[in-house]
Formats: sequence, structure tokens, C-alpha cells
Amino acid sequence: MINVGFVGINADISEAIYIHTISHYMKMKFLPIAIFAGLLFLKCPAYAQDKSAKLKALFDTLYLDQNFNGCVLVAEEGKPVFMKAYGYADQEKKRLLDTKSVFELASISKQFTAMAIMQLKEKGLLSYEDALQKFFPGLPYKGVTIRNLLTHTSGIPEFLGFGSKDIDVNKNNFNQDIIDRFQSKIAPAQFAPGTSTAYSNTNYLLLASIVEKVSGMTFSNYMKKNVFLPAGMDHTKVYSRLSTAEKISNYASDYVWDASENSYVKTDDQPAHMTNILDGVNGPYGISSNVEDLFKWDQALYTTKLVSAVTLKDAFLPTKLIGSKGVASLSPEMPLGFGWVIRTDSLESKDMFHTGGFGGYTSLIVRYTLEKRTIILLCNYSNMTGVYELMTAVTAVLDGEQPSIPKKTVRMKSIRVAAAELKGFEGTYFFENYPDYNMQVRAEGNHLFARLTNQGEFAIYPESNDTFFYTVVEAKIKFSEDKISKQKRLTLFQNGKEIQMSQKKK
Repeated sequence: MINVGFVGINADISEAIYIHTISHYMKMKFLPIAIFAGLLFLKCPAYAQDKSAKLKALFDTLYLDQNFNGCVLVAEEGKPVFMKAYGYADQEKKRLLDTKSVFELASISKQFTAMAIMQLKEKGLLSYEDALQKFFPGLPYKGVTIRNLLTHTSGIPEFLGFGSKDIDVNKNNFNQDIIDRFQSKIAPAQFAPGTSTAYSNTNYLLLASIVEKVSGMTFSNYMKKNVFLPAGMDHTKVYSRLSTAEKISNYASDYVWDASENSYVKTDDQPAHMTNILDGVNGPYGISSNVEDLFKWDQALYTTKLVSAVTLKDAFLPTKLIGSKGVASLSPEMPLGFGWVIRTDSLESKDMFHTGGFGGYTSLIVRYTLEKRTIILLCNYSNMTGVYELMTAVTAVLDGEQPSIPKKTVRMKSIRVAAAELKGFEGTYFFENYPDYNMQVRAEGNHLFARLTNQGEFAIYPESNDTFFYTVVEAKIKFSEDKISKQKRLTLFQNGKEIQMSQKKK
């Protein structure tokens, strides 16, 4: 598969951007002296107060620099050290966030979906080795098991890249809509099941639908009865805000940076945004919660409230790949568990995390189980300090170090380009020597949108008459035309690389 360096511009932008850097940081973090010193400091109440004061100073600065809008909870030894809300839940109504404000969790939802599967396995209602085709005979992915879905080793393609040729973009799509598409229009598997790893939200969409088939309950009702309520999570639910009349009174709306308006706007108000057409999907995302409930979830994982210790252990064990000494992993140091990215450096120490991103929401939960430390971040504004940088700063405080204050985010502003000129950039641009990969560009009013194969469609904004930039990732696109052949061309700039594409000659 071609690696164009242009990955993760979808509901899981957080995973793509932060996965490597978090794994590198966590690998370096756990020196024996640092652990020993941290445990000593925990015995000193004055030091705990100092941590709280430093964390407050850190997030106060971030908020004043317009680098953070959301809720944070940091805990040690089962007790919150710092918990606070910053900024707006609804900027139009000037409604402020509080620590009970409810956010879309994005990919943090996966660990809850995995828990439901673990419960059904513990009850003997399914096996991790059950074939996907046992539940969905019409799907073409022979040999894929539930374990493959849990650990992203199925090879099933990502549905978040679906466009108008794949699904109805004029409605809100649900799990069955996506499954129907895979059954009617076969998308080839990326590799044989269990032989490699490719993060795909489709895996957890299928798992949620399996929960419904096996339990005979809706995914929402199952999760409420068997996961949320037993864990004491009274403010957590499966929730699709665009596909239900139900409204959550303390819900945090999400906002994205609109470079053409030089302001934040509600994600739902953006034309053709994927959150408008895929909001009805459950499993890979679609669970809403707050920092207080997520801390209850963290604490429940130290107990047998939800499943036995033996079953829970499965969630945190690496899965070996077939025909390889390796394990299911997104980086060498960070194997994949069931809904978690995990790290094991000894029999006594295990650390895990997961990030999430959907529309303007970004989220992070980190568990350092040896020290019983927890970091929870829920944010509802895009283009602010990334959750990895926040995690690094918070962990520095917990380690008794001086945190590095992230630089103030620069938000780009676009120029105006006439709608007629934008129309001239429309078309499908192909990679030379890779005909299966392309960039589709289209204009709608005064906006231009670009969609790379197997990824979502996103707005690109003009910084000049021929060069456009993304706001969801650091990348630019420059349009040009061959002077002789008049063939339209496109150059993608990202990560220090230039990738050439061109339209086919008519």
C-alpha cells in the first residue's frame, strides 16, 4: 500500500498524530529512580497541594493563551489531584463548561465497546475466535475473528473514507448502512487476518453490532445496563446528537476553526462535514461522558465490578501476529489491547492510553497503573494545544518537574477567492504509478473541499490564488497547470514531503 504520509485526517486524527510521540515519551518515562521518588512524594500532603497548584497554573496559562477549552481531571492513588473546567460549552449562548459537562468521547468509546464483548465472552455467549461471518454471513471477509476486530488485525478497510459513491451523504448513516455497503460493494481486505495491523474504525462498528445480535438488546441499552450503571457512570450514554430528539442539558458543543471567517464555528454548521453523515454510528465512537464518570471507569478497572480479573487481563495482553514474532501494534513499543494502546515493561508495571478525535472534539485517557495515576482530558475546540503536549506537561508536574508551557497556537486565516475560480480546481487528481489512489477536489459555494482515497472530505482554505491549507492537519495543496499540455496538477505538501498528482487527460 502506498504511504503518502497523509494519514489520520478522520475521526481518529488524535491516534495518527499522537501515537508515536506518546509511545516514545512513555518509553523514556519510567526510570526506577523516578518511580521511587514519585512514591515517596505521594506520602506528603504538602507535595500533593503543590501539584494541584502547579496544574492549576499550567491550565490557567493555557486557557488565557487560548490553547485549551475543555475539562481536565488528574488523579493519583484513587483521588483527584486536580479537576477543573475551562471555557465555553456553548459559545453562542455563553454557557460555560463545568466538570459535569458531557462530551463526545470519540475513539475512547472503543474501550467500552470492547468491555461489552468481554462480558459476553465471559458469559459464554461468544468466543474471541468466533468468525465474523457467523454474525454477518454476507460480509466477504473470510477468516476474520472477533479477536481480529478487537486488535485491528482484521484487514477490513476504514469506512470513514466513504464518500457519495459509497453511502447516502444526504442523510445520517447508521451501523447497518455501513454494513450494507460492505456487503453490496466489496472492498478488498488489506491483508490476511491476523498477519498485520491497520487501525480501522470499521472493526469496532462491527463489534457494536455483534453486541446487539448476541445480547438481543440495542447497543445503547446494553451499555447502560451492563457497563455504565454498574461502574457508577450516571452521566454516560450512547448518544448520537443528530439522530435523536433527546437533548443532554449539560452537553458541550464542538467547534472547529473556520479560516475563512477567522473564528470558531459549530462543526454541525460546516457544509459536508463527515460528522453530519456518520453521527449515527456506534462502537468506534458515539459514547458521551464527562471527566468525573471517566474517572469512575478508571477506578472500576481496578476491580471486578464489570468482569473477572482473568477476563480483564485479556484486554491488556498483546496479540501475537500470525507467521511473525511481532504483536498487533501501531508502534514497536505500544502493542494493542482490546480498545487500549498498552505498554508493558515488567510483570509489575503496565500503562495504557487511548486518544480520540471527532469533529471539534479531542480526548485522552492515560492510566499509569503502578502509581495509580490517571490523566483525563476532554476538549471541544479544534486547533488548540494537542493532547500529547498536554499529557507531557501534566506528567512532568506529577513527576515533580517543571512543565514546559506549550507555545501559543497560530490559527491561519484565509484570503477570499471567487467561487468561479474555485470551480476551476475541481476534479480527480491521481498519483503517478498508483492509480488506485487519488485526491478528489470539489467546490461548494465559496468553499473548496479535498478528499484523499480512504479518508474523509475536509475543507481547504486559500492562502493565495493557487495554494490552500488544511486546518485539521499541517498540510498544504498547490494547484498548477502544465503550460504545454494544459494538464491540471496538484502538489501536496506535508511532513517535509512533496507529492505530485495530476488529472487524467481527456
